[in-house]
Order: sequence, then C-alpha cells, then structure tokens
Amino acid sequence: MLSQYNLGINRNLIVPILLSFGLIVGLTGYVIIERNYVHRLTIAAGAKEGESYLFSQAMAQVIAKYNPKIKIQVLETKGSEENIKLLEDNKVQLATAQADIPALPSARILSNLFPDMYQLVVRNNSGIKDVSDLKGKRIGLPPEGSGQYKSFLFLAEHYRLKKTDFFAFAVSEQQTDAAFRNNQVDAVFRVRPPGNKSILELVQNRGGQLVAIDQAAAMKLKQSTLDAGFIPKGAYQGAPPIPATNQPTVAVQRILLANKNVNPTIIREITTTLYERRQDLATLMPEASYMTPPNVLAGTVLPIHPGAEDYYNREKPSFLQENADWLGLFLSMGLLVGSWAWQLKSRIEKGRKNQGDTYNQEIILLMKEIERCKNFQNIEQIRQKLFEKFEKVVNALDHDQITPESFQSFTFTWEAAIAALRDRQSIMIAQSTVTPKPIQPKP
Repeated sequence: MLSQYNLGINRNLIVPILLSFGLIVGLTGYVIIERNYVHRLTIAAGAKEGESYLFSQAMAQVIAKYNPKIKIQVLETKGSEENIKLLEDNKVQLATAQADIPALPSARILSNLFPDMYQLVVRNNSGIKDVSDLKGKRIGLPPEGSGQYKSFLFLAEHYRLKKTDFFAFAVSEQQTDAAFRNNQVDAVFRVRPPGNKSILELVQNRGGQLVAIDQAAAMKLKQSTLDAGFIPKGAYQGAPPIPATNQPTVAVQRILLANKNVNPTIIREITTTLYERRQDLATLMPEASYMTPPNVLAGTVLPIHPGAEDYYNREKPSFLQENADWLGLFLSMGLLVGSWAWQLKSRIEKGRKNQGDTYNQEIILLMKEIERCKNFQNIEQIRQKLFEKFEKVVNALDHDQITPESFQSFTFTWEAAIAALRDRQSIMIAQSTVTPKPIQPKP
C-alpha cells in the first residue's frame, strides 16, 4: 500500500519536473543563440566611386573588427534618393544621404558624416564665371534620381534657370568625366567633399576650373540644411594653388541614416564604434575625422535614432545630478518643515494625552468620594457626575481634543468607578436592611 502511495506521488511530480527541465533547456538555448547570433545589416551607399560608398566600406570593416556580431553589407545605388526609398521600404537597414534630400517617415539619423560641397567645374574657355552663365551651356550632371541631381536643380532654380535653359547630360561620373575630357560638356556639377579625386583630375589635367557659388546664405533661407562653406585654398593643388583662394560655395552634410525599426542596441553599438574607433576609421577614410553628432538646434530636422541618442546622452547628467543643488535645498526645507510639523503634532498629541489624563484624575477623585459616601442621595449625585463626565469625554473625542488611546483609558477608569458605585450602593442597601438584635436583660 505504501509503495503504491509513493508511486502516485512520483507520477504527480513528472509533469512539473519535465516542464522545469524544458524551461531550463529553452532559456539556456536562447542565451547561447543570442550570444552567438550575428546581426546582418545592409547599407545603401551610392555609387562605388563616391565617398559615401568608400565610407560605408570602411565603416563595415571597422565594425566587423570590433563587433564581430554585426556584419554590414555595402550596396551600390544611384544616390541619396534611392537610398532613402530603400530605407523606407525596409530593403536596407542603413543608408547614407545628403541632408538636403527630404527623408521619408521611417528614417532616423545616426550621425553627420562629413560636409559635402557644391562644386561647379567649368572648362577654361567656356566663358562661365558664375552659375547664371550656365544658360545655353552643356552640363554634365549625376544620374537623375540622385541627391546631387536634385541639388543642381535647386541651385539652378535659385539662379532662375529652367531645365530648358541648358543641356543636361545626367550620366554616371565616369561618363561625365569622359565627356569633359572630350569637350562634349562645358561644365560638371558635383556634390563632393573638397579634394575629391575625380574633380582633382579635371582641374589639374583636363583644363577645368572651379566657379564660386557665393549665395549660400540666401539659399539657406529656402533649405535649412544648407550652410555657407568654402573650398580651401590649395585643396586640389598647392603650387600654384587650386583654388587660388578660399572659394565660397554651398555646404551640406552627408548623413548616416537607419530605419526606425532597427534594434536600438545594435544602433548604439554601431554609433559607439564609429566614434570610439574614429582613428581606425580615419585611417581608411580621412573624411571620418569630420564626423559630428546630429544637432537639432543647428538645423537637423530628422529625429535621432534612440540607439544613437542613447550613446550621445551617455555622459549627460541625470535629472537628479543636474538639479542636485535645488533638490538639496528643497529636501532641506522639506526636512525642516517636516521637523516643525512633527514637533507641532507631538505637542498637540501631548496636549490631548494630558487632557485625557485630567479626565481620568477627575474620575479617580469621584471614586474616592464613593468610598466616603454615607447616603443614597450622595450616591445619585455621584452617578450623575459620572455620566456627565462620560458625555463630556465623548464630545472631546469627537472634536479630537483627546486621543483614542486616552479615551480607552478613560473608559476603563469610568467603568471601574461605575462598578465601585454599584458595590457601594449594594453595601448601603444591605446595611439598611439589617435588624438589630434586642438586648436581653441580665438574669
């Protein structure tokens, strides 16, 4: 019988044991998978010859070195506009773009990468001295749909040039360079960092010269992401310097974007690597030295990705740290006020207790009168006094003049007095009913 009972208990434990074992195995497996899981992301990076693509390659290499669990594949595209569209459709998780190209709702900014410059290269014999001189000229442009193409249309519109006022050749960078060499175009427009290799070839060896664009401040009124910038003297050649002076132009940030749905932890890891391994990155891509956090006050209109924001705020003082002085003052005042309140409450409580003790003393005096009571008239007077006292104390309790504890103590004393009064009354009744024995005469 006992063995059957023990067997029944073991059977009842089988299911909980199996469930517990399964839970342990599942959690262990999850931890192992999570620790060894490789997060694979794709970045839309523009044309292969562009700085954005080169930067993306360098970033992927550095991140793979310091964060082996994050692998980034670099995807060649036509430019910013396509990058943003791919990001919105969640076909890529990261993208580079010009800050002056409108982003779509899913885009979140991670970092400013480096400043791009509007650069207009013209042939020496073209007669072009200003943007407005492009009317009737042949212009080599980046492919349609690229951010650079849209930037030129914005520039042309500012100078009141329509598409019909010039002949546009919107082809790849290599094709544009070939057209410039073969005298098939009069000018080439690019949005590139100073020192760009393709532009260097045009101005050093192909008879090209840079034209200033000096209305950046006015253009910023229409597009807040633009800034006044300049191509440094000697950026393309030191002697003689090209350009000969710091040449004014329009500057726009090249930015790194992420889809808003990408895990913030992964984005924080990427942002951390970009800034804390900047030296490694700059060795592969010198433009990395220009990286800066997004600055909403300086014109960044895109929301910052939560993962990147978490990194940027890592050293920001907490609310308690930032307001420690005020909080300390308020805490001190609060403690002082609390101390005063506590003392006041203690005094009130002491007064209520003292009042309760006074009522008890009055009852004790009545109890002494009961002991000395000799007639029923005094008994009745004391009874009335006791009930008057009781009514008075109940009213005092209702008006918070005594504490509940004092009332309980008073009730105990009052009941004792009532009991003593009854006993005294009983004794007096007994004494009044005793008949004295007659005195017997002596024999």
